[in-house]
Amino acid sequence: MKNVYYTILFLTAFSISIVMTSCCADNECAEEDIYGKTIVRQTDTLYNKVPKFERGPYSVQIGAFANKSYADAFLRDAKSELRMDVSMKQTSDGLYRILIGEYKTVTEAEEVLQSVRKKGFNDSFTRDSYGPINK
Repeated sequence: MKNVYYTILFLTAFSISIVMTSCCADNECAEEDIYGKTIVRQTDTLYNKVPKFERGPYSVQIGAFANKSYADAFLRDAKSELRMDVSMKQTSDGLYRILIGEYKTVTEAEEVLQSVRKKGFNDSFTRDSYGPINK
């Protein structure tokens, strides 16, 4: 009885694999129509248009802290030293980012980045909500 069960199981699995792999490897599927002719059609699962990935607004990150009291102290010192629009934003994972401004273009943010680095914030970089901007 076990042999019959295993035989049926094997044949079922084999039949399913044949059905699932009915398309050819070169992305062309073959079908037979009601007149016995073979119809070949091209299948494509890729997007013809690449979705647009828009970035921005851009900011300059001058620090990031896991401890809120350290972030508050750094923010206070940065505001007094830089005299710019310095703000703090908390991320979903609990990190406190110290950021300067919100700019529409990378060029504007890069100009601010250069002036911030001249004032001693050498680890600063340009970023947006997706992450750092590598230029």
